[in-house]
Amino acid sequence: MLPGGQMMKRMIAGLIGMGLLANAMPAFAAVKLNVDRSGTLTGATGVVIGKNTYNVDFFDNSCTVVFGTCSASKFDFKTDVTARDAASALLNQVYTTANVKTYSRVLGCEAGICDSYIPYQLFAGDPSYALAIVAAYRGTDRKFVGAGPAYPEINTSTTADSSVNYVRFTMQTVAAVPEPATWAMMLVGFGMVGAASRSRRRSTATTFA
Repeated sequence: MLPGGQMMKRMIAGLIGMGLLANAMPAFAAVKLNVDRSGTLTGATGVVIGKNTYNVDFFDNSCTVVFGTCSASKFDFKTDVTARDAASALLNQVYTTANVKTYSRVLGCEAGICDSYIPYQLFAGDPSYALAIVAAYRGTDRKFVGAGPAYPEINTSTTADSSVNYVRFTMQTVAAVPEPATWAMMLVGFGMVGAASRSRRRSTATTFA
């Protein structure tokens, strides 16, 4: 058994290492694909966008059904920049060459290309075509903004098109990593315990001397 002082030093060194590791590690795990028995990709968990981690689900329906109400307030992202970040994460973490081997198709898509709609605002044009969307597909992403037949209709289901679907992003709740100050308090606490332990040993030695 190590002497008390050496053991305490090793404990403190270990805690410091754990603290540094915890602060250095990203607060997310590897992306896990959700593939059903037919080989269809239905979503994924652990998709990282910036400092947040999301669960992703694919839907083959209309904007109104997918979001409850087809309103900008219901969309997962509210700006072109954040929607593009989401599209990029979807491409790089889910629609990757390595991942394609694990599923035969994507929910809502039968064609070789799957445009995954990520709406972020409403367009003040023809009310029937009011979605500003970033559509992510394997290899790149493209942006639909405007009104007209080329743009998705709010109440038209994506089932009418075998190459498109909608995507929902749900933020995961991740346990907070202890702050440096918390680690410092823990180290001080262990130090006090160690000091008290050494004091008791000295007292015992004096008593039996």
